[in-house]
Amino acid sequence: KAHRPLVQFAMSTENDGPTIRDWAANDCRHILAYIESLEAPEYPFAIDHSLASRGRPIFEQNCSSCHGTYSATGTLVDYPERRVAIDEIGTDRVRLDALTPEHRRWLSKNYLSRYGEDESIDDPGGYVAPPLTGVWATAPYLHNGAVPTLWHLLHPDQRPAVWRRTRDGFDTDRVGLEFDAFTVAPDATSEPDRVLRRKVYDTSELGKSREGHDYPAALTEDERRAVLEYLKTL
Repeated sequence: KAHRPLVQFAMSTENDGPTIRDWAANDCRHILAYIESLEAPEYPFAIDHSLASRGRPIFEQNCSSCHGTYSATGTLVDYPERRVAIDEIGTDRVRLDALTPEHRRWLSKNYLSRYGEDESIDDPGGYVAPPLTGVWATAPYLHNGAVPTLWHLLHPDQRPAVWRRTRDGFDTDRVGLEFDAFTVAPDATSEPDRVLRRKVYDTSELGKSREGHDYPAALTEDERRAVLEYLKTL
């Protein structure tokens, strides 16, 4: 949660040290401030407010301890910034394991953390549950983008194994990306176009698991539908 880590994306042989340090001192600070100034967009389609009102207490009872609580108008009121242990959340752990505690300790003492001035957690042990303001606009879901819609996030056993989003379709019923599902990932025979093959999301690949965040399985179908409608209001 600092501006200097943004500069890593500009580190290349095309940019010299003084240029990078200048960007880190000025531009990256402004970029972070701009990002933090952005407000979540309102859901632009129809909302069943009666159903959403039934979903609010279900969400608050089952989801708010991780994702926060919201006002009647959908504004974030309290956000716990809770880190959920990887064994509990059960989502893909490749991103977590990619930065080892040793690497994180090194990061906490170098230029990107202002040599220790910015807090760095050596061993987070899991992932931080995000706030859900504007969640309708943040598909695909889970930290690795493995789940195309909120409906599929709420139905862990029905998440597609292999899928590809349509060009620009939005699924207003399931709230998320409109997509085509495949039984298996297409190969050169079934899909000669290499670019289209690369656009297929295969959840069997490293770092792309669709598993985890199984909490919604404890809800009834009616409860899940109500929560889905409520999420549109945030």
